[in-house]
Amino acid sequence: MQSLWMQEQALPSGLSPLKLAWLFGSLIAAGLALNFLVIYKTLRLARRDPDQFKNGTGVYLFVMAFADVFSLLSIFTHMTLSYMVHLIPLQYASVACKMFVFVSRAAYMQSSYCWLFMSGLRYLAACKPLLYSTVWRSPAAPLATVLCVSTVINLHVFGAVFADEQLGCVKMDDSMTTIYSIADAVASYLFPSTLIFIMDIKVLCERTRRKSSDPLLQIVFHKLDEETEKKRATNMKRFMGITLVSLLISAPDAAIRALRAIVPDARLELPVALFLVCQSLYFFKASFNAFYLTSYVFDRNVLSKTSSSRQLSISARRLEESPNIITRERSHTVSYRATTPVPLLTRNSSCILLDQCESPTNWL
Repeated sequence: MQSLWMQEQALPSGLSPLKLAWLFGSLIAAGLALNFLVIYKTLRLARRDPDQFKNGTGVYLFVMAFADVFSLLSIFTHMTLSYMVHLIPLQYASVACKMFVFVSRAAYMQSSYCWLFMSGLRYLAACKPLLYSTVWRSPAAPLATVLCVSTVINLHVFGAVFADEQLGCVKMDDSMTTIYSIADAVASYLFPSTLIFIMDIKVLCERTRRKSSDPLLQIVFHKLDEETEKKRATNMKRFMGITLVSLLISAPDAAIRALRAIVPDARLELPVALFLVCQSLYFFKASFNAFYLTSYVFDRNVLSKTSSSRQLSISARRLEESPNIITRERSHTVSYRATTPVPLLTRNSSCILLDQCESPTNWL
């Protein structure tokens, strides 16, 4: 058995469970407040401009904020339960441990991939603008896929996690649990972080190649002045720097999770103080992300009237549903041209005879 909160080791001197709960509770309260602010702003955007919410990063911000809220609440409840398991019937404590560990890990993965998808949109906008212009309500499919994958990977929690009177929430230390734990660490941190790093490096190193002779790009994208282009480049570098800081803050917690999955605690000899510091960094990351997303990304990027998602929000489907929108949006959206009518082909006598089940010998 492996205690998920390392209760087989004593807390550092001067740190009681009550002080630990107060410290983590303060970090979590700040993270919850800021994430609820992100949720409020994205919901307000969804009511005011549904197309911009669905086509840009609004959906990803909304889902990531919700995932961080569930992750923070689940981890804190899981920690509190581990120190109070002796006050609850063991069978109920086991069910609670399974549920909170499952929710925290699934939400952690969902939040990581929201960052990945936002970095992917930034990469497409900077390096593949034509492909970016064809994105229409993209968040639904990838977010649903991540939810299914995270559910499948973490289903082993319901069979591997239970409550122990002395150690709190514990995990079985067998080979199958180790495999699933390693897969969870790779899928929830290593894989998305690597892709984010690669895409951000490409955005920094590669200049967008937009040919001025391409009529479609002239229609879709506005010609920006030099000062606006410099401001956009600065904002993009700043956002990528914040993303890198967020990944580095998450790295210690992910590394310890992977290390504890590979090496048994009896041989690992991991200091409990280091474990608690890594958990504190993870709680701080949720607050850090929410603060930056609230104060910078949302107000200056998502709500920007010159953003690409605003310019490309009028799709062919909307044009079909509301033809009167063409006049209003013609100056700053994709151009609209009536489709070429499909010619009606006259059916010959062979087709008529075939419908009447006539013999092919009568076709001549």
